[in-house]
Parts: sequence; structure tokens; C-alpha cells
Amino acid sequence: MKKALSVLLILTILLIAAVVYFGQKPLPRSGRADVIVSTYALYDIARHLLTDEAEVQMLVPFGRDVHTFEPSPKDMARVERSRLFLYSGAGLEPWAQRFSSFANAVDMSRFVVLEKAAEHADHHEEHEHGAYDPHYWLDIANMKRLVEAMAALFSDRLHLDPAVLKRRAAVYEERLDVLDALYRKRLSDCRLDTIVVGHNAFGYLAHRYGFHVEALSGLSSDRMPDAATMAALSKLVKSKGIHTVFYEAFVSDKLMRTLAKEAGVRVDVLQPLANITADEIGADYFHLMNVNLLKLHDAMECR
Repeated sequence: MKKALSVLLILTILLIAAVVYFGQKPLPRSGRADVIVSTYALYDIARHLLTDEAEVQMLVPFGRDVHTFEPSPKDMARVERSRLFLYSGAGLEPWAQRFSSFANAVDMSRFVVLEKAAEHADHHEEHEHGAYDPHYWLDIANMKRLVEAMAALFSDRLHLDPAVLKRRAAVYEERLDVLDALYRKRLSDCRLDTIVVGHNAFGYLAHRYGFHVEALSGLSSDRMPDAATMAALSKLVKSKGIHTVFYEAFVSDKLMRTLAKEAGVRVDVLQPLANITADEIGADYFHLMNVNLLKLHDAMECR
């Protein structure tokens, strides 16, 4: 009996040790990150492609607005020491220009199809962001382009097995196809064709699935709307019978709550996935996009 208990105890200890060992993430091989990325969408792809073979870090801390983040000298040094730094580009991160001359820096907007910025964006925003909408990862087709580009970069720059990366990329792309089909199905028959948001980050999503976006501010989340914009949106909400307006977790909800109160509607959060909140850590791109879909389906009163 004692022998049996001893064997059971040893097996239990070994099992616990194995769980602890295999549950740990590998440390950087040389005291530096293998890959640093600027946005959550890039982070999600990287960690699915690399799994435990390389360490992936977000430069912008979870819970911070990517648009207004300012890297510290320590951040600059961390990026310079990394093997690869991937940033979204297309004007999303004005601060990223400081890294553009680094040999390890890659502007990922080079690999996607960009759409022109909304016509109502003001001249300040055109100067700040350029002529294109930088929120391109909300288009599934662009996500697939990013997956393929990142698999090639990891093979070339990190010297990882291209066949393994190709298999992982295929799995990720299959999940993107399923997500795309679900969006098309759930948003195909809706009473409303317009959503109202605080920040115009959802143009790619709207273009792909056939709805319209009206926003308090344009492409920059920190731009303040004028009184005329507030009044026009309130009138639009009432005339169309919209019952939900959206804001983002990284932007003050004060103005959207004011609009909602004036129009007699409710307010909710829609996630543009440039970054995630501390409460969302552990969720992946697919989970958060599905949460968005449920909210869009309800807001536009789809069947």
C-alpha cells in the first residue's frame, strides 16, 4: 500500500512539473524579444504563427491608445535590440516614423490593399494620416495578406521552417474564411444600413459587408467634433430609428453618452482591434470579431 502511494505521489509530482514546464513561455534566447509589434492584430497573427518558437511582444501596452502612444527611450532601445519590429503603418502610429530607419523595422501596410480615407475627413487628418484609412486589418482579405507576409518574414528573418509556418498560416486563414462567411450571413438582411460611432475606424468592415458608418470624429480618435456634427448625428439617429451608438474603450465615452442621451438611445463599445483592454487579454482576433458581430447584428436589427 505504501509503495503504491509512493508511486502515485511521484507520478503526481512529475505531472505537476510537466504542466508547469510546458505551460511556461520560453524566455528570449539572447535577452531580447524576437518580434515586437505595434498593434493587436499583428500580435495575434504573430503569436499564432510562431507559437513557442519565438517571443512576441506588444510595444504599445495593452490598454493604451495606439494613435496617441509615445515611445520612451527605453522602448526605442527595446525595439532596436529586437530581431524584427512590425508596425501597421499607413499613418496609424505617427510615432512609428522614429523607427522607420531601423534595419529590423517593417511597415506592414506595404502588404495590404488600402482604401482612401473617408471624404469627410478634414485637412488636418489628411495631413496626419495621409490619404488612406489605416484600420485595414478589419478587412478579412487584408488579414490573410498579413498572414502570408508575416509567414514569409519569419522564415526569412528568424530562419524558421517555412513548411511549418505555411501549415500554421493555412489554419489561421481557414479560421478567417469561417469568420468572413459568418459576417456575410449574419449581416445580410438588416433593417438598418448605418452605424454611428465615436471614431471612424470601421470603414473597411462596412465596405466589406455593405453598411455605412457615421462618426463623431474621423480617423483620429483624439479629434474633437464640432456642435454641427453632434447635431447632425443626433438628427440622423432619430430619423433612421437607430437604437444603439458605439464608442471605443480607449476613447472617452462622454460625447457619445451625451449624444445617446439627447437622442434617447443606448451606448455600447465596439472594438476596432488596434489594441485591447486589460480585461480582454487572452482573447484572440476571432473572439473579439465575433463579439463585434453580435453587437452589429443587434444594432442594425438583422435577421
